[in-house]
Amino acid sequence: MNKFMIKPEIIFGEDSLNYLQGREYKKFLIVTDRSMVQLKLVDKIIEKLPKDSEIQIFSEVEPNPTVDVVEKGVKELFHFQPQCIIALGGGSSIDACKGILYFGNKLFESLGKENGNMEFIAIPTTSGTGSEVTSYSVITKGNSKIALAYDEMLPKVALLNPEFMKTLPKKIIADTGIDVLTHGMEAYVSQNRNPFTNAIALEAMKLIGANLLKHYENPKDLIPRENVQYASCLAGIAFNNSSLGINHSIAHSLGAKFHISHGRSNGIVMPYVIEVNDEAEELYGEIASQLGLPGETPQEKRKVLKIYVEMLKEKLEIPKSLKELGIDFEEFKRLIPEILKDIKNDICTTYNPNSLNDEEYVSLLLKIYFGE
Repeated sequence: MNKFMIKPEIIFGEDSLNYLQGREYKKFLIVTDRSMVQLKLVDKIIEKLPKDSEIQIFSEVEPNPTVDVVEKGVKELFHFQPQCIIALGGGSSIDACKGILYFGNKLFESLGKENGNMEFIAIPTTSGTGSEVTSYSVITKGNSKIALAYDEMLPKVALLNPEFMKTLPKKIIADTGIDVLTHGMEAYVSQNRNPFTNAIALEAMKLIGANLLKHYENPKDLIPRENVQYASCLAGIAFNNSSLGINHSIAHSLGAKFHISHGRSNGIVMPYVIEVNDEAEELYGEIASQLGLPGETPQEKRKVLKIYVEMLKEKLEIPKSLKELGIDFEEFKRLIPEILKDIKNDICTTYNPNSLNDEEYVSLLLKIYFGE
């Protein structure tokens, strides 16, 4: 039996924050990072909440949120006991909030307490992870990333507001934008794909192809900014229902071990995964056609798609390889056994088109390092 689920409710547009005015709760917990507080973006949320409500801000989230941050958040959740929890920020803040809610609920259950069925609202401030519409959360533990997937972590409401993306640094636009393309591509070639995810993933990639560079070059231009935000959300819905692949498994491990942003890790890895996933050749060909790329046969189209990704990365100033990024080869070589272990244990590996053995994984990792 298969399942396709569309959740959460999505509120979008320049006035989307007005949704918060109708939340008649007495206690709100906002999970975010310090930059959201310093940039006064948290104030934009607070000013929409009921004036007589009690508001607590947990702003200790950092990039690649750790188990320690989640534990601190669970304590905050347990002591404050809000009726509504709001995640504000990029994928890290939303992922951390999901972890806090999931483990917080387990704590409440273990103590025989009711959690009051808190409303979970996700407000992304970047366009990349799609975390606002997925039941996935990636938490860092030591030098590894743990990918969690539980329906209980799915937000009830996602608020998409393009204002938050107007002043993003170009590097973040590049990293998160290439992440959207990775999500759409892996959802489309996944062994767990279905007609619903196919249609949504293709539309997400089409929007990225037409708008990402425009958004990168002029972040204040509203239409490309909105379209990239929609693409991020659509790709999130697609992969939440189809799963991902080894592009993400490898990126999770590289990001944790070498402190590379998630989107940049995915971008570096993507061309080499397209090359190795020959079982999905026809599907990559369909993606190439959707993006308006040339080619007569699926084989030609897959090659052209790989070249397209390489050219897009160059324009977005994303490194071609780990070597170009400045990663030390001896350190990389030493960590290969750990990286292999991470890949095999990652839930994203399950539905990848090709099943690789250790020798093939090592060969792939060396290509990713040297860019060959």
